[in-house]
Amino acid sequence: MKISIEKHFDKVAVSYDVGKEKYSFYYTSLKKLLVKIIGKNKVVFEFGCGTGDLLASLNPRVGYGMDISPEMIRLAKTRHENNKNLVFSTQLPKGKFDYIFLSDVIEHLEKPQNNFSEIVDLTGPKTKLIITMANPLWEPLLMVWENLGWKMKEGPHKRITFEELRFMIEESGMKIIKHDYKLLIPIKIPIITNLVNKYLEKYFKKFAFIEYFVIKKA
Repeated sequence: MKISIEKHFDKVAVSYDVGKEKYSFYYTSLKKLLVKIIGKNKVVFEFGCGTGDLLASLNPRVGYGMDISPEMIRLAKTRHENNKNLVFSTQLPKGKFDYIFLSDVIEHLEKPQNNFSEIVDLTGPKTKLIITMANPLWEPLLMVWENLGWKMKEGPHKRITFEELRFMIEESGMKIIKHDYKLLIPIKIPIITNLVNKYLEKYFKKFAFIEYFVIKKA
């Protein structure tokens, strides 16, 4: 599965940023959420960085992006070649980080339990790990959109439930300190999106598109 995932993201790498522009409302909202949780000028590691856009949006003091896809890393290096605070590689970094985050990545990992064990080695007592992912409740609709050509192809993946994720996190010696949802409507519909997300989201949070976790060592 690891090889098929790598091949998938190598294949979509060239059109990856174009696809994100098509769904810019979602990605802009995700960036705002990450900035709110992580802040700026931090020492940050992104596991599964793609072309590095999310990591760059945090303006980190030191930003290290790692991805399984060599083509994604090549494009990230080209795209952000003038930002000396960013490093991109297909290899795990060394040292400790203030924040580590994975966005829309957990569902693509072949053995997430092993990855959590690797991440623990990069955490100090104050390090926070942030995971964001599509709410599994949205999976049927996402597959319909993909089949209709309305979204980028997801590639090999398996949506992970909260209980599955919590078990893996706790087995790795970490604990969830925050579990929440954001973005009830993830696409821009004039007037409706802003009104619903601003006034109704708090009543229907468990149905929101983004499910996210803040985690630290137990």
